[in-house]
Amino acid sequence: GGGQSPGRGAAPAAACGGASAEPPAAPLLCEGRRRLDALARSVAAALVEGEGAYLARAIELACESTELESDSLTFALVDGSFFALLRAFQRACRAGMPGHAMLPLLDRLADAIRDGPLPTLSRLARHAGPPAVNNGRFQAAANSAECAAAYCLRLRTVVADGFTSHAPELSGRAAAGLARLEALASAFDAAAKSAVAELAAALIPTTWLLLEYETAEYRLAGAGEAAEAALRAQFEQGVLRPLGRSLAELRGRLRPPNLDWLVHALGCGLASRLETGALAKQFDELGAMLFSEHVRRLADTLAGVSSATVRNDLGRLTQLAFILNAGSVGEAAGLLLSQLASGASTGGSNRLTPQEAGRVLSLRVDFDRAEVRELLGVYFDMGFDEVDDEPARTPGPAGARRPAATAR
Repeated sequence: GGGQSPGRGAAPAAACGGASAEPPAAPLLCEGRRRLDALARSVAAALVEGEGAYLARAIELACESTELESDSLTFALVDGSFFALLRAFQRACRAGMPGHAMLPLLDRLADAIRDGPLPTLSRLARHAGPPAVNNGRFQAAANSAECAAAYCLRLRTVVADGFTSHAPELSGRAAAGLARLEALASAFDAAAKSAVAELAAALIPTTWLLLEYETAEYRLAGAGEAAEAALRAQFEQGVLRPLGRSLAELRGRLRPPNLDWLVHALGCGLASRLETGALAKQFDELGAMLFSEHVRRLADTLAGVSSATVRNDLGRLTQLAFILNAGSVGEAAGLLLSQLASGASTGGSNRLTPQEAGRVLSLRVDFDRAEVRELLGVYFDMGFDEVDDEPARTPGPAGARRPAATAR
């Protein structure tokens, strides 16, 4: 009588039992992800270790070579080393594990450069012999350092782009490694510039500067045409011809950045020596014109072999020659005022101060010293003590000066 049908009673129980028998999906999914992540870390660690071993051996073999690359004018180890570095990072990017592979490998790249090409090129430079036009190995060492600096910066760009493309969220963590690559590029660049500076120092015509320029007399009014021709010939044979020959040879042996830096170093070095010598001389109108010709021809010689401008390198010397060539003290003061006013707009930062310009005006033996002082005092608010009396035009009583108030 009140019995229940078995079918009806069994259905809820089966349903309940079936629901409780299904495995929970979330824990299994988490476990699978954990195991997959662990496997990815293991693969990435193996990749980094493998790439590290590859880099160490590849760069070791590259640095054993002292062969020269004729097309790049560098040691072959530079191309070999940076090719291996670039390919290693590109493989890490393709691995698809930026956090586990790209970041650790970035430090390996910097370590490989620090321990391989950098000390090797430094050693090659030390044993390359003296800086000279005919010393190809010295020039190759300078070229290799400059090329390595450029490759370092290029590698940094590739690495930065790799993080931007594959893992932008890790770009901040890659900043330290990128900074290391920049520092290594700066170290290579400093080595290249130091070598080029040595080469420039070797090309400075020291013999002409010491034996001929220091004793040259630029008061030519009463010396005749022979004296002027002799000074012109001395400058041509002692400076322009040897410098032109050397630069023409080096044009095909130095990489363009190094050639530009060589021209810059030569311009600065020669300008400093010529300015120092000029300030110890006296000039008349003919001598000032000849000195200005020297400066112009020197600028043409340096500019003829390089795309680098020597305008700023020779800025003070050019201004000195320009002031010396003034027709009168008043004209010189006007030129000086114009140059000072246009200095910022013309881009020249290497210029004479008003005090130095006044010292230059005092070198003209045909300019009245009192007029020089008076005009400088009016235009530039300079007292007499700021214009040196030496070299004096004629002997006079010691300490003979007009009061500043009188000149004003």
